[in-house]
Amino acid sequence: MRIELTVNGRLRHAEVPPMKLLIAVLREELGLCGTKEGCGEGECGACSVIMNGRLTNACLVPAVQASGSEILTIEGLGSSRDMDALQRAFVLEGGVQCGFCTPGMILAARALLEENPDPSAEEIKEALSGNICRCTGYERIYNAVRRAVAEGYCDTFRKRENLCSGQLPQPTGEGDERFLLPESLPEALSMLAENPGAVILAGTTDIVPDMKNGKFHAEKLLDISRLKEIKGIYKAGGEIHIGGCATNGDIIRSSLIRKYLPALWEASRRSGAPAVQNRATVAGNIATASGAADLPTILLPLGARVLLESVSGSRELPLERFIAGYRRTERREEELIAEIIIPTPPAGSYQKFFKRGSRRALTLSRISLGFCLEVEENVIKSFRAGAGSMSPVPIRLPKTEAAIEGKRLDETLIESAALAVSEELTPRKSAAWRKKMASNMLRTFLREVAEAEARKAKIEEIPDNEREGPKRLKGL
Repeated sequence: MRIELTVNGRLRHAEVPPMKLLIAVLREELGLCGTKEGCGEGECGACSVIMNGRLTNACLVPAVQASGSEILTIEGLGSSRDMDALQRAFVLEGGVQCGFCTPGMILAARALLEENPDPSAEEIKEALSGNICRCTGYERIYNAVRRAVAEGYCDTFRKRENLCSGQLPQPTGEGDERFLLPESLPEALSMLAENPGAVILAGTTDIVPDMKNGKFHAEKLLDISRLKEIKGIYKAGGEIHIGGCATNGDIIRSSLIRKYLPALWEASRRSGAPAVQNRATVAGNIATASGAADLPTILLPLGARVLLESVSGSRELPLERFIAGYRRTERREEELIAEIIIPTPPAGSYQKFFKRGSRRALTLSRISLGFCLEVEENVIKSFRAGAGSMSPVPIRLPKTEAAIEGKRLDETLIESAALAVSEELTPRKSAAWRKKMASNMLRTFLREVAEAEARKAKIEEIPDNEREGPKRLKGL
């Protein structure tokens, strides 16, 4: 397949197998060996590049999806003889040792600074969280980023142009006809109707590791990464619509999500490293129907529905019906997940997403919980809960919900709720630990709600003419 790329400001072409990964195209076809391959599964960040303005793991991007993209690699910043200010800062601060992971670190830092020219220390740490280095102390790396900012590095940025023609990848070899490349949703639905068994390619963060492990096989592949119709996030008619191809990164950057669905924002932020978040799609996280998937844990209590489209029309299913079992969904072969639709939570309601794994960050969950609650005059008007990583698929917790709804929010209820969630959960492994953690998480959430309601009550006791605005409220 013939592909075209804008790499470091130059238009480049290559004839490669469609599923050859971008890391191999850069190194083997274009001779750009600064980008390194480490884990090959998007875990270490050594292969990080900036693709269409976003940090991306080159080891997870098939050539067929990279075609038409604008890409910046370490060679596009500078060389050992002519380093740019960020590269120089890494050297001066001692942020470079063996150098294998350094190109990815520098590109991750550059991606951060293009989006946020004045990051906090915590934002720098989070932006580099997907880049593993075992030679250099991380503080030196963080210091290098801070030094580049202080020296005015961000003032030197210029807008990069994409020189690609916009033409789709062109079949040139045997087997290329297996790849279906729609440019619009109607075209994609028509192709899917004609090829109902086609495997859908979107973020490919799951498919590429499966492909490397020999678990992925398909006669036909439908690449939907170019469908703009299913990438947006918007609010309409009291509901929030998230396109199936919207990524975790899109959710994190969405002020709409952060305002109305903060628990979903948190779940997306906790799901993978930044480079993975920029690729992994919402529909993909749902369609895998895995018990360890992060987003369904909070989407279930949020009352999310799945909008499925086909040439025959559209239909909606509640998320808990859509997920039929482990790795099984109710999606028909001719259908695409077009949107996830979430009712806008009532003003004053509470949401929370919890996740615990084997380490603090970038980990598969060993337990995850999502809660949504409305309270009125200290009585719980409604309560919905979801749990992940404790059953074959994420589930609602109806017995716990029934034990809480309609009850007065006090310490007695909090303890009975903690007991109810422990009794309802039936984890297959580490059952005692998971039950105890779930109880503690629910206690934490309900106590946070109780404290917030107590603060509200104190504010309401202050006569209107004595309220001093935000400064006084902050101190209460």
